[in-house]
Amino acid sequence: MGENFAPINKENVVDQIIRRITDSIVSGKYKSGMKLPNEYELMKELQVSRNSLREAMKILSAMGIVEIKRGDGTYICTQTNTSMFDTAIYSLIFDISTNSELLELRQIIDETIVRLAMQKITEEEIEKLKENIEAMDRAIQEEQYEQAERLDFDFHVMLIDICKNRFFSRIMKGVYGIFEKSIMNTVEYEKDQSQVVDHHKEILRCIIEKDESRVSQTIRDSLETWQEIVK
Repeated sequence: MGENFAPINKENVVDQIIRRITDSIVSGKYKSGMKLPNEYELMKELQVSRNSLREAMKILSAMGIVEIKRGDGTYICTQTNTSMFDTAIYSLIFDISTNSELLELRQIIDETIVRLAMQKITEEEIEKLKENIEAMDRAIQEEQYEQAERLDFDFHVMLIDICKNRFFSRIMKGVYGIFEKSIMNTVEYEKDQSQVVDHHKEILRCIIEKDESRVSQTIRDSLETWQEIVK
């Protein structure tokens, strides 16, 4: 069984119980499928009342973090709900104090995705990215800008999937979900909409040719309009 929980203060007891248990899961003290100590043991370790503990467990169960098996005990779910991680990502991003920090974050993320995609992309995935770019180009030429915006965002999500790392993908999709509106607005705000297509072509060219030397500048160029939007 994992390490004992430290006692907690009485203020906001239910929230603190939830935080202690989720922190223990994230830190690895309590792993997927592990049975938690029984109710009496948790009350003693946390120094909380039965009512507070049961209320916290109801919330954790509703979040899909624990599973309460009547007559058996409480277990950490084998597939924990990622909403708690998405919430943390959301708060972290919007705690960033300056636009320059936000741009730096996006630059780092996009570079990491492109470099990882270089290592793992398949010929089939290359073709799908080409099809996405061609479809976006057609949509812009036909002035179907909403469709072009969706294809723009889809291009970035496809790159995340190409990285083939489930944990990384979960985090990155959480981040891009927060950036979704501003990314999609890039098509609208770009003075020359075809530039968005050109940026995607250049990103794909870097990946296909595995040209590490061009990644940073390519991403920097692709973020110029997005930078104006987030200001």
